[in-house]
Amino acid sequence: MQSAIGNHKSEMKRGSALVVVLWILIIISLIVSMFAFEMRLEARMITLQRQRFKADQLALAGVELARSMLAVQEEKSTTGEKTVYDDPYMTEAVKIAAGVPVNFSENFGDGKVTLHIDYEEGRRNISKLKPEDWRMLFEQAGIPNTRWDAMLSCLADWQDPDDLHTLNGAESDDPFYKKRGYECKNAPVDTVDELLLIKNWGEEVLYGTPDGEKTDEPITGIASQLTTWGSGKINPNSASREVLNSLSIPDDTIDAIMEMRLGPDGKEGTADDGITQADLAALGHGGIFTVQPEYVSITAIGEVGGIQSKISCIFSFKLGEKAAVPLFWLEGKQEETRR
Repeated sequence: MQSAIGNHKSEMKRGSALVVVLWILIIISLIVSMFAFEMRLEARMITLQRQRFKADQLALAGVELARSMLAVQEEKSTTGEKTVYDDPYMTEAVKIAAGVPVNFSENFGDGKVTLHIDYEEGRRNISKLKPEDWRMLFEQAGIPNTRWDAMLSCLADWQDPDDLHTLNGAESDDPFYKKRGYECKNAPVDTVDELLLIKNWGEEVLYGTPDGEKTDEPITGIASQLTTWGSGKINPNSASREVLNSLSIPDDTIDAIMEMRLGPDGKEGTADDGITQADLAALGHGGIFTVQPEYVSITAIGEVGGIQSKISCIFSFKLGEKAAVPLFWLEGKQEETRR
């Protein structure tokens, strides 16, 4: 009898030991799994950081690539015909002298650079716009005409050197500015986004009605049609139809410009793109246009493994000069931020 009891106790001890061993194995497995997860997480983070760094460097390389394009001079053909290049880089680079936008991409190892070169002359200069020009832009963007006078008056008060109120305007003593803790600038607007600071202006005016917001009359925004650089003359190779419409020129002239700037093949993005100053003179509107680039906007995107880095910048540029002067620089994620 005692022997049976002793055997039973021995089996219970062995069973308890087995349970303890199993718990120890479970705990060790959990610890190992946690270490493995942390190692995988750290490895992933290091990979993402490395890809981010590469993307940043590719974006910088894209800007330098664009600057090298600005220094390219087209070779003159002995026959007087347009030179045709086999190299895609040269095909795009020679477009700059004609004021034609450039789109170029290049693979570098496991990454890619995408480059877009445009011209500030393709937009309306804020400081050169007359009230009727503004009204045309407002109308095209779908901004209610009941807001126009107040918007223009507040813009005038923001820029004029005195503190006298215009009709429907607002100076520094207006509750709008007092609540926000700043005063009217009393000087010309320096950037497009500065308009966001002015009473009766706002994000909807510049960048349109937010996606998902229900409204019977959505606003499309006017930021993409504005700049603070340039003489006020418009580059027809770069300007949108909305910008051309704001010049109050006939619709058939606008249609002719949109067609002629595609070149003889009628396709956008090919080597024969571009309307010339002589073409514009023949249309009878050479005085308001220019194809001479002076302010070049560069957008460079570096991409590695799905990670993107973006740089937007503006350079002052003169044909024949190798050194373009940087005027504006913005890195990081951008929606429709304008200068």
